[in-house]
Amino acid sequence: MNVATATLVALLLVVTCSPSEAHLDGVPNTCCVSYQKHPIPRSLVASAYITSSSCTQPGVILVTKKKKELCTDPQLPWVQAHLKYFQTMKN
Repeated sequence: MNVATATLVALLLVVTCSPSEAHLDGVPNTCCVSYQKHPIPRSLVASAYITSSSCTQPGVILVTKKKKELCTDPQLPWVQAHLKYFQTMKN
């Protein structure tokens, strides 16, 4: 595998494994291009929010205590439980 091919593969992996930023009218929106596959313990999560409706794929962003943003599938029960927990904390 040559260097150009290896670089392209590495770049594609980074793009598919991390949240992407879309800028409409200067307002950043985080959209998910892929989902975290394993459940994240609530003790590691500082906050959660739903991605914009303008994103091509629905998602819930879990922000860890170390400020890392993880895209998750909003249909999964453990993700719904995290969302419910953080919505209750706001009220």
